[in-house]
Amino acid sequence: MAREPGVTATAARPERLLLGIQIIALLLMAGTVATKVWQDHTWFGFALVGVTLVVWAPEIRFRRERVWWFAYVAGIFVYTLLRAYADETGIPVRTQYVISIDQSVFLGTDPIVWLQQRFFDPVSLGLHDYLSVAVHWSFFIAPHLGAVLVFLYRRTLFPKYVAMIAGTMYLALLLFFLLPTAPPWLAGQTGALPGAFRVMDFVGGSVDPDTYQSFYASLGEPNSVAAMPSLHQGVTFAMYLWARDHAPRLAPWLLVYSLVMGAALMYLGEHYLADLAVGMACAGVLWLAARRWFSPAPTETG
Repeated sequence: MAREPGVTATAARPERLLLGIQIIALLLMAGTVATKVWQDHTWFGFALVGVTLVVWAPEIRFRRERVWWFAYVAGIFVYTLLRAYADETGIPVRTQYVISIDQSVFLGTDPIVWLQQRFFDPVSLGLHDYLSVAVHWSFFIAPHLGAVLVFLYRRTLFPKYVAMIAGTMYLALLLFFLLPTAPPWLAGQTGALPGAFRVMDFVGGSVDPDTYQSFYASLGEPNSVAAMPSLHQGVTFAMYLWARDHAPRLAPWLLVYSLVMGAALMYLGEHYLADLAVGMACAGVLWLAARRWFSPAPTETG
């Protein structure tokens, strides 16, 4: 970070110390999301939010550039904490309406059952099963890698990226609270959608059961009925929409990535087509809002 004019080396030391503490607080948040600490000790998650807010208060007050990293990391962390409560409101979990929508679109055929009947064999997993799971889990890397790259190379556009990604997550969170919906694999287990399996369980069990169960416990168990909308689809589509405005050479690749993500989510039994469509709609709402909130920047040429 460049030193401001007139700031001595002695005066800069507290600033570097503060930056170090701020980074540690964000890393603690990121690391906690991938563990069960915040589930086993609920107070710890909210205490960490409070501590992080205190150490980032100077950036919030003076609106310095790096405050957007606080908005990104802390925003996702708070989203994760709140998501765990979205299935505890007493609102009944819905199952049938999404099945009916998908079957109406496909003229009476359920697309998830159709895909799995033709391409999934529980006793003989294929390369496509592993690749589909890899696409699914890439969601936990791609948006954050995108955030780093945008901050490094298109820094003036970083606030818009943060607003679109985090905003899509919070709009989805609102729907998780209002409309808890069982995913296809859970509908298969309860008998509402016979023939639907959770392919990821078979793949994870064949690779490293303990590691898979550990990650699923931290990322999936807090709320298994947060299917409507698909956050995977919404966030990857938001990445495409951001690139459509500011990195057109990259946009087609991100569109393909988002569409492949959607196909994988359906095949794996994680989401219905209706979930994907609403996830994309959430991203579209934030894209339109971000266009109004943030001043347009020159589009990359080429």
